[in-house]
Amino acid sequence: MDYQSLFSSRAAKPAPALFRAGAAIPPGVIPLTYGFPDPGSFPIEALVEAATRVLREQGKDALQYGPIQGPEAFRALLVAKLRAEGIQAGAENILVTVGGSQGIDLVGHLFVNPGDVVLVEAPTFIGALQTFRNLEADIQEVPVDEHGMDTDALAQRLEQLVAQGRPPKLIYTIPTFQNPSGTTLSEPRRQALVDLARRHGVMILEDDAYGELRFSGEALPALYARAPEEGVIQVRTFSKILAAGLRLGYVVAPKELMARLLQLKVDVATSPFVVSLAQAFASDGAAGLEPLQRHIETLQGVYRARRDAMLSALEEYAPPGVEWTHPDGGFFTWVTLPEGADAGALLAKATEAGVSFIPGAQNFPQTDGRRHMRLSFSFLPPEQLTEGIRRLGRVLHDAL
Repeated sequence: MDYQSLFSSRAAKPAPALFRAGAAIPPGVIPLTYGFPDPGSFPIEALVEAATRVLREQGKDALQYGPIQGPEAFRALLVAKLRAEGIQAGAENILVTVGGSQGIDLVGHLFVNPGDVVLVEAPTFIGALQTFRNLEADIQEVPVDEHGMDTDALAQRLEQLVAQGRPPKLIYTIPTFQNPSGTTLSEPRRQALVDLARRHGVMILEDDAYGELRFSGEALPALYARAPEEGVIQVRTFSKILAAGLRLGYVVAPKELMARLLQLKVDVATSPFVVSLAQAFASDGAAGLEPLQRHIETLQGVYRARRDAMLSALEEYAPPGVEWTHPDGGFFTWVTLPEGADAGALLAKATEAGVSFIPGAQNFPQTDGRRHMRLSFSFLPPEQLTEGIRRLGRVLHDAL
C-alpha cells in the first residue's frame, strides 16, 4: 500500500523528531527531561475512596456518556475555584476537556487556517508547537527574557505583520512559570500584551498549566481576568495539581465562542467518570474546595524543595559561563550555555554519563536554540536531582 499518497497535507509534511512524554530512558540514566508531576504526590488513597463513592452513588451517570460541555455541577465548582483566583466567569464560560492539550487544539481549530500567522514565545512548549504545525500555521516568534514575553518586540512584530496584510490570528503564551524557561510575565507586560492584542484584534491563548504551583513571589492576575469577555481564552489543567493520567482540563472562554468550541469537540464528552472523580476529591462532599487546596499547598512544598535542590546543584557544579533561570514556581529551569556551544551535541555524552535533558532547539520554531537546554525538577526527589546535575556539570566542564 502506498500510504504516502493517501496522507493529508498536514501528515505528509516533514516534522522534527520530538521528545515525547513517556519516551524510554536507558537504565541508570537520571532523567531531567520529564515535565511530569511527582508520582509520589498522587493522592492515591483519597482517589480510591472518591472512586468508590462515585461508583456507589453516581455509577449509572458516571459510566454513561455525558454532556459535551461538562457536567453543570463540575463547572460550578470550577467557577468557584476561578473566582477565588480573581477570575470572574460563569459555568457558561467553561468547557471541560481531555487535558490542557485538547484545549489548545480546540482553540487552534477555532481560529487557525493553513497559512495563518500564530505568534508564540521563543522558546515555547513543544506540544503547542506541534499542534500549530498540524494546523499548518505560519508560526512566528516573540523573544522571551527574564520578565517573560518581550512586549516591545511583540508590538514591533504586530506592526510589521499588519503592514504586510498578514495580521496574526492568535498569540499563544504561557505567562506564569513558562514551559520551558520558567519565567513569569511581569505585571506591566501583562497589561501591555492585553492592550496590544485588543488594539490589533488578535486573540490571546493563555496557557495556565503551572500558575497554581507558586512557591515564592507574589501572584499576578491572569490575562483572562483583565479581559474576561474580550479576546482572551485560558486553558487550564488538572495534570499538575491532581494526576496527569486523569487527562482532565478545561477552557475558560467568552460566552459567544462556546457554541463554536462545542461544535469542534467531537469526543462525546470528557470522561464523566474522571470528571466525577475529580469533583469528589476536590470537594470531599463539602461546599468548598478545601481538599484540593490542601493538596495544592502540599505540592507547592514538594516542588519548592526540588527547585531549591536543582538550583543549589547548578551553583555548585555548573562551569563558569553557564546561566540558568530562577523560577518562582512550575516545573522547569532553562539553562543557557556560552556562545558556540551546542546542547544537542552534548546529549549523547550526557546520556553516557548517566543524565538526560531536552535540547532547547526543540522549543523554537525559527531561532537557533542550540545553546539552551530545559531541565525539569518536578519528577525526581532532591537527592537524584543533585546527582543528575553533578553528572551534567562534569559533561559541561569537559565540553566547555
